[in-house]
Amino acid sequence: MLKAVLFDLDGTLVDTERLYLQANAAASAQLGQPLPAAAFQRLVGTGDLRQNAWLQQQFGAGLEAFIRLSDELVEQQLGSVSALPGATQLLNHLHQRGIQLGLVTVSPSTYVNNIVTQQPWPQFDVTVTGEVGASKPAPDLYQRALSQLALPTPAVVAVEDTPAGVTAANAAGLRCLQVHDLAPASAKATAVLPDLVAVAAWLRNA
Repeated sequence: MLKAVLFDLDGTLVDTERLYLQANAAASAQLGQPLPAAAFQRLVGTGDLRQNAWLQQQFGAGLEAFIRLSDELVEQQLGSVSALPGATQLLNHLHQRGIQLGLVTVSPSTYVNNIVTQQPWPQFDVTVTGEVGASKPAPDLYQRALSQLALPTPAVVAVEDTPAGVTAANAAGLRCLQVHDLAPASAKATAVLPDLVAVAAWLRNA
């Protein structure tokens, strides 16, 4: 029986992946090395090591300035971040069913708090952010969330939007649903679904 659902944040519950793409494109233009937003789409869900390697190839000694400027541009837009369609309804429905809710994200806690406090969501029972372990696709963050829940893995389902996130959840022993958006579909996902409305339908039978 389903007892808890652990959600990724960016690209899963909130529409921030496109915000990052636009910020990266704007930052590259301001630094005189313009790349279109589409060029950065290859980085979605690839994990920190591959992202950093590709960015180093593009910006070399200017990488630190690029990251700083891109982060500043993202921060300027955080006040207008929207929940993805179906996110609020899904979280409220699960909460009303007595299913525990968790947030498992590589993003830092200050960023996470800025986004979550804007949303009309029920309180998460567990929140694990990127400061406490190795980034996805390593299983560290999910393992920490599971230790806090103290539930057997068959009673917990993860929801992600990227192959790296799916791999991390699987490595922690979890079934994982992938919301398929900008990142490629993962063959390791328990199910690849088009949106959170479809996730809600899947979870009703879990």
